[in-house]
Amino acid sequence: MSVEQGQEKKCPNCERVYGAGLDYCPFDGGTLVSPSAAGAKVAQSGYSVGQTVADKYTILAPPKTGRHCAVYKARDVQANRVVALKVLHADHKTDKGVNTRFQNEGYLLSSLTHPHIISIHDFGITKEGMQFMALKYIEGMSLGDVMKQDKKVDPKRMGVLFSQICDGLSAVHQLMKIHGAVYPHHLMLTPTGSADIVTLIDFSRSQSLGVKQEDPPELDYFGDSAKGVLYASPEQMTGEALDDRSDIYSLGCILYEALTGVAPFEGANGVEIRQKHLAKKPLPPSTVTPGVRLPQYVDAVVLKALEKSPDKRHQTIEKFSRDFRNAMAG
Repeated sequence: MSVEQGQEKKCPNCERVYGAGLDYCPFDGGTLVSPSAAGAKVAQSGYSVGQTVADKYTILAPPKTGRHCAVYKARDVQANRVVALKVLHADHKTDKGVNTRFQNEGYLLSSLTHPHIISIHDFGITKEGMQFMALKYIEGMSLGDVMKQDKKVDPKRMGVLFSQICDGLSAVHQLMKIHGAVYPHHLMLTPTGSADIVTLIDFSRSQSLGVKQEDPPELDYFGDSAKGVLYASPEQMTGEALDDRSDIYSLGCILYEALTGVAPFEGANGVEIRQKHLAKKPLPPSTVTPGVRLPQYVDAVVLKALEKSPDKRHQTIEKFSRDFRNAMAG
């Protein structure tokens, strides 16, 4: 479907263009703006380049903006290091639910020290009354960027990345928590020689295992106007209690897309994709990868992760990791 000139909106993060009816990018959750107003939108979203926040963080670049937060590249002038400064939008200052999730993210990251999980340096409130956290600044690009650029990820490379992702999620699950938003753009890759180091970011949807969601997603959350529809588990979409098997489903979606170049469920809009997650069985990955040979047992491992019922999936992220590693070994 074509987008008429003058009615389009653009994501400032991934630069995808959408029709005027959307407010948020379905791919990465960025706030959509008119291309002609993109610069003005960024400038109005919070702090300007050169401004100092909380008496110690100097803004170095315009932010990446999402539905609830803006993330700036900034310099901690006291520690003399570059950080990712995540700040709640001003219009969420009195939103109890959003503030609670932000606090919970800070508390969780403060309790985690892991090579594949984003580390937190500072956590507080700005002079303007908005919550912020200063996080380790990750050099590199996200897995989402790699998938957008290359379509498919080499299976051997993906095997190395997958092992690290599972390792990070295992540490989260051991704290009786889930990540809750395992999406490709929340997996940062830093090149180091012949390999990549994966860092899990954005724990804003994290919650305790087995707890019914405090804010079950409305249809529009996983519909046309927000991130996650390609990777959300069926139980996320229906507002049920979540546990680590929801993260396993989301990671299964990522693994499927990385190996094949297409998501397990695609459609004309988020509502259609949501319905396929709930009711349609995915095709085996090997049948949608012309020119790419996958070991014969990979199909079974990936499809198991994408079972509609959590009871039929791998029951732990460690089991998912072992099964995939064994399948890749042939």
